[in-house]
Amino acid sequence: MSDWKTIVGLEVHAEMLTDSKMFSACPVVDSVEAPPNTAVDPLSLGMPGTLPVINKKAMDYAMMVGLALNCEIPPFNQFARKSYFYPDLPKGYQIS
Repeated sequence: MSDWKTIVGLEVHAEMLTDSKMFSACPVVDSVEAPPNTAVDPLSLGMPGTLPVINKKAMDYAMMVGLALNCEIPPFNQFARKSYFYPDLPKGYQIS
């Protein structure tokens, strides 16, 4: 018998009903109805010196879902800045 233990992790993408974006105070707008560039701020544009701030309501929602599904919530979470070279990503990175 192996000493290895199987661990399965899930990555979930969900659109939450919050008033602002996950890492910015920019309002959430309907991307079909709103004119282009109406929900951007210096953070969204990747301006130097801007730092992301987590949307507390979104984190609360995510933790409630985790608890409802009997998941283990770690006492510490870490976000990473992943670099990408996509034409539609002017900052050159995303936070995950």
